[in-house]
Amino acid sequence: MVKVEAARKWFKQAVHDLEMGKKNIEFGGYDVASFLAHQAVEKLLKAGFIMEGKSVPRKHFIDELARELNLPQDLQIKIADLIPDYALSRYPDVSEKVPYEEYTKEMAERKINIASSVLEYFKNRWGSL
Repeated sequence: MVKVEAARKWFKQAVHDLEMGKKNIEFGGYDVASFLAHQAVEKLLKAGFIMEGKSVPRKHFIDELARELNLPQDLQIKIADLIPDYALSRYPDVSEKVPYEEYTKEMAERKINIASSVLEYFKNRWGSL
């Protein structure tokens, strides 16, 4: 039961991050939406580690986390699209532009859709917590 409760906390925060990402798209916060998509996926993956009886890795490399959980290859490819957003969406010295200038509505929507597909995969594999 402790395992499920711990995973539930990660899961609930991931769902909240995804919801907030969607809301940010509504008012032009495309960089924030993209970052929250990354965060939602990271938290879902960490909940997955708990559900598998493993300790939560202290890293942010979502591609590695997805690989370690043996997610399907097509989902791993989608997740790889979110990797740059951990830094690019937050730090003004990562690119020529400041973060909010880097992102478009279409980009943010694509990233939120990726996070949504990871959420659906999670629910199918481990259930709704």
